[in-house]
Amino acid sequence: MNRMLLKAVTVGLALLATPAVLVAQAQAQAPKPLVVTAHNLTAAAEPAGRDLAKPGDVIRYSLVFTNVTEGPVRSVQFVDPIPPGLVFVAGSAAADQAVRIEYSIDRGASYHARPVVVETVDGRRVEKPAPAELYTHIRWTVVGSVAPGAQVTAEFRARLAAPAAVEQAPGEAN
Repeated sequence: MNRMLLKAVTVGLALLATPAVLVAQAQAQAPKPLVVTAHNLTAAAEPAGRDLAKPGDVIRYSLVFTNVTEGPVRSVQFVDPIPPGLVFVAGSAAADQAVRIEYSIDRGASYHARPVVVETVDGRRVEKPAPAELYTHIRWTVVGSVAPGAQVTAEFRARLAAPAAVEQAPGEAN
């Protein structure tokens, strides 16, 4: 049984200006086992378009795995960190095949279908669903195997967060 763990380390917003170049390079060479692209959906919807992501823009990350072996591959997992400065868009993780999707809120140390946070309310520990802002990683596990030459595409969306407000010292002008 082949086991393949694919860790897609996204290079952040630098990908936004060149996803087509990455895809073209991947197609011009022999198939790569994993290709990751990022596409600014908000900028693409604007008539003039733009190259830079702005706070509030939604970025779609796609991960495409191609089985380049001569036999089926089982236990394929995609693991992708949510890039710093981006916030996962709840409900946006998907795939084009049957997968189990899990999330981490502790930098990939553990994964759960529905992560929870524990709060103390009236002296009692209460579990609540973790807000999407706390998600740090996403993991897709393919159900079954991937045939030779077949592809699996997984994706998620993330919103570029607004920069943290800079505190001003008393007496400073705006």
